[in-house]
Amino acid sequence: IIIYRRGVMSTEKAQTKILGFPVWMIAVMAVVFMILGKTDKMITNMVGALGFALVVGSCLGWIGNHIPVWKDWLGGGRVFTSLTAAAFNTFHLLGENTVAALNTFNGGTGFLNLYILVLITGSVLSIDRKMLIKSFAGYIPTIIGGVACAMLLCGLVGTVFRLGFVQSMMDYAVPIMGGGNGAGITPMSKMYAAALGLEGDAATAAASAWWAKSFAVISIGNLFAVIFGALLNKIGDRKPEWNGNGQLMKTESNMTAGEEPIDKVKCGPQEYATGLALGLFCFQIATFYGKNISFINKAGLGFSIHEFAFMVILVALLNISGIIPVEIRAGARAMQRFFVKYMSFPLMITVGIGSSLTDYLGAFANLGSLFCMFATVVGCMIGTFFVGKLFKFYPIE
Repeated sequence: IIIYRRGVMSTEKAQTKILGFPVWMIAVMAVVFMILGKTDKMITNMVGALGFALVVGSCLGWIGNHIPVWKDWLGGGRVFTSLTAAAFNTFHLLGENTVAALNTFNGGTGFLNLYILVLITGSVLSIDRKMLIKSFAGYIPTIIGGVACAMLLCGLVGTVFRLGFVQSMMDYAVPIMGGGNGAGITPMSKMYAAALGLEGDAATAAASAWWAKSFAVISIGNLFAVIFGALLNKIGDRKPEWNGNGQLMKTESNMTAGEEPIDKVKCGPQEYATGLALGLFCFQIATFYGKNISFINKAGLGFSIHEFAFMVILVALLNISGIIPVEIRAGARAMQRFFVKYMSFPLMITVGIGSSLTDYLGAFANLGSLFCMFATVVGCMIGTFFVGKLFKFYPIE
């Protein structure tokens, strides 16, 4: 209410909308959903869960994105929404049936899977084919160098603080270097539960707990990354020979010759539908392959490769092959942007409701935790700096 009165009513009352609704209207809708959720009168299937997550999540995300300092340095609306959802669970502000419905929607119904597969399809198909092909020669080794150095330095710092070499890497370096939230810790949380051999509600609970702690870790890691990014920018100004000003290589080309620019494609309902359909198909094929064909998963090695990993490879191969029309690639990217913009806050509700505030606090158990996060970012910079130079990349870039 304070944020609304001070930041909105004075200057932007008529223009401010959340999810297309006037603020007062969606606020009333959110209150009604909270009352229904608390009294266990909410519909307990996908309709009720999606409605609650979409309305309440969008409101909480908007609030988090308007809190000074928090919005810029502490994760903004996404962290605020997930923390608030965890508080709902910790302090029993919602009924048991409502919490179960949200957990089922996230896990058994597959909302989390849908979110991830849309992100994977749009992200990979957005990459220029020429750049994707070149990645196998230079980009991937540079990334691997950064990840390896980050893991090593984090493990060494963790050993100094008696957190354990391997445990430190798993708790801090892996989440930070995993690719953020949507394409990083979110699918990794499912891989974590699968590695434990859990299924159903038990898998959802384990994944949510690991995700909550990891979300806190990547939020602090992002803060360190922003600080060091500003520092690198200053270094680049003083050493222009290290700075490509957004260009990774001197010979870098932004588009394959003769290929229609994906940015020029105007996406309508058809492109959205085809992009989504392709993502659903690729996930189905990747899941079938992982469960029925993959020799690694069937070799009894004590671990398995998650279907999302196979999906990334499949979509990358489709992109490299050039058989996907540019309209479908544009549609997949448009659908990805839609999900990121409108479905991220609902996802934070459904994931956060499966955790508790103690899960988040576990990321800051001692001073060594912060040093491990710091070391991860520094290690990443060192690794990519030196390995990138071997492939004639601009060091700053």
